[in-house]
Amino acid sequence: MMALLPFSLCLVAFNCFALAKFNHFKDVFNKRPTDQQRLILLSVAWISILLSLLLCVSELHGYGALQFCGFMSLSALIIMIFYSFLVNLTKLFNLLVLLILATSTLFFGLNGL
Repeated sequence: MMALLPFSLCLVAFNCFALAKFNHFKDVFNKRPTDQQRLILLSVAWISILLSLLLCVSELHGYGALQFCGFMSLSALIIMIFYSFLVNLTKLFNLLVLLILATSTLFFGLNGL
């Protein structure tokens, strides 16, 4: 269960990276993002990816970087599939990812750092 939080943070990060691109944002929301929206999406993406790395390394030390690389690869693959083939399900997927992130954060917070 503790690996779910860094993985969901990677999913959020790559989703934000994808939404920061004009074409992906337009496919999902039918409009182009403003510059402020793009900046916010990129900021959230970088913060999420760095938090994921921090959690992986603090949990598994040397092997945490390897786990982080695996999470990044799997997250990028999932996001690529959704934005390439399942664009109409992307909003539902985003909601599911945010729900998983909130649940894993709550579980992580209740069990302590």
